[in-house]
Parts: sequence; structure tokens; C-alpha cells
Amino acid sequence: MTRRSVRAVGETVSALRAEAERSGAAVAVVVDHAAAARKAGLEMPDTQVLIFGNPQVGTPLMQTCPEIAIDLPIRVMVRDDGQDGSLITWQDPAYLAQRYGLPEDQLAPLGAPAKIASTLEDH
Repeated sequence: MTRRSVRAVGETVSALRAEAERSGAAVAVVVDHAAAARKAGLEMPDTQVLIFGNPQVGTPLMQTCPEIAIDLPIRVMVRDDGQDGSLITWQDPAYLAQRYGLPEDQLAPLGAPAKIASTLEDH
């Protein structure tokens, strides 16, 4: 799933991080792929991945289906695509639910990226 932010990558990551933390999630790390590329003598557009989660909601998913741990904590990528603003991308919750055969009553945590992205006032 992808949506556009009117903000640059760094500003978007900061806003997403603040909203994730406000909603009770802990941010594990922000991976800056472009910075790593520069250290290796390579160039790429600004690309960062925000990794966050909440054990209160993630643990029951892993208890139901241990394999989902490979996709948790949740990841949201923010990247510069050469246009104004940036793109925010995350896994489609329906895809993850189907992939792991999760019951409908356990899908809400997988919607966290869409929920936090929707709070950005990018109209």
C-alpha cells in the first residue's frame, strides 16, 4: 500500500514516528538506506524504513501464527521518488492476513501503518 506525503522523507519519518509512539507503539529503529549507500560509496534516493511495534498487540498475533514474526515489528518505508514530497509504503494487511491465515478478529494491528499515515495532514 502506498500514499503520498507532501513532506520530505525526513519530515515524514519524524511525523510517522511521533504518531506511532503516540498510539502506544515503540519505535525499534529507523533504517536509513541512503546513508548506508553513501557509506559504501554508492548513491540512492533518500529512503528510510521505520520499524515499530507494540508487544501487547503483536504477541497475540505471533501466538496464533509464529511465522508472522518475520513480518513483525511492522515496517513503513518512506522514499523520495523525485517528485514533491515522498512516498509512504507498507504491507497490505489483507495480504498479511491471507499469507498467515489470520482470523478476522486479529487483523486490527496490521492496520497500524495505514492508521498512522492517515493522521498526517497532507491534503
